[in-house]
Amino acid sequence: MEITPTYGVQFRQSNLPKLLYFQNKKVWIVGDSLMVGWDGTKLLKKNCPKFISQDIHSRVNNDYSFSGAQISGNQQMRTFDLTNNVSKIILDPQFQSADILLLSLGVNDLNYSDNNIGYVQQRLQTNIMRLYSANPNIKIMGLLPFASYLKDKSSHYRLAELQIALSKVYQSFGIPVLNWQQAGFSYDHFSVKDGVHPNSMTYKLMSNTIVDFMVLNRSVMPLDISNQSLFVSNGWQTNEQGQRQYAKNNILLTDWQIIDQTAYYFDPITKALK
Repeated sequence: MEITPTYGVQFRQSNLPKLLYFQNKKVWIVGDSLMVGWDGTKLLKKNCPKFISQDIHSRVNNDYSFSGAQISGNQQMRTFDLTNNVSKIILDPQFQSADILLLSLGVNDLNYSDNNIGYVQQRLQTNIMRLYSANPNIKIMGLLPFASYLKDKSSHYRLAELQIALSKVYQSFGIPVLNWQQAGFSYDHFSVKDGVHPNSMTYKLMSNTIVDFMVLNRSVMPLDISNQSLFVSNGWQTNEQGQRQYAKNNILLTDWQIIDQTAYYFDPITKALK
């Protein structure tokens, strides 16, 4: 289900008794630089996970959030993708006892990846299944990408399209979704230095909104994997091994192909661009 605009950015005192639910819960966050606390020039000492931890009076594990993190990932200099990150998470013995996981990813796919949007959906779906397999009792909550005013983006879709696409993946599992715009929260109201990252005040307001969202969805059930949707990859995609591929309706092209009036050769075995 997608969250409805029933609350704003101000933390409500009426939620305080309900926060007792989280006192003994083990909360994990997997996110990007917005969860790390980058403000465009420096790392802030107080980031969203720390504010959340203070509000719910429980430790929040943010060890698997890092700047540049993406869902699909295709940057060559470093490993940014969710798949490689999840491979580490499921090997962490502490994850098996985690109660709640907040997934906060997507803006770097929008800004820095040219993977097609269907492939991004596939990678999110696959890795949610992997997380579920490692911990069937985990309750996952999805935080959609925030507004981004970066002018030169690598993707070929708009932020609104990405928000809808990710919502469909989350909703197919019964995962509640935080849509920042529906929550009455916009970067238009606040200062951002580089078009992407908020200032310290905005991070605090963001954490209030997230805690309200967690309270509202504290009774969410574990994942429903009984009715999974089929997401279709059409276009360029770079997999976790860094192999460049091209898909048409989920079928990877091989041999010589003409794409946008340019000839490409794809290895028949790996389906990778040569």
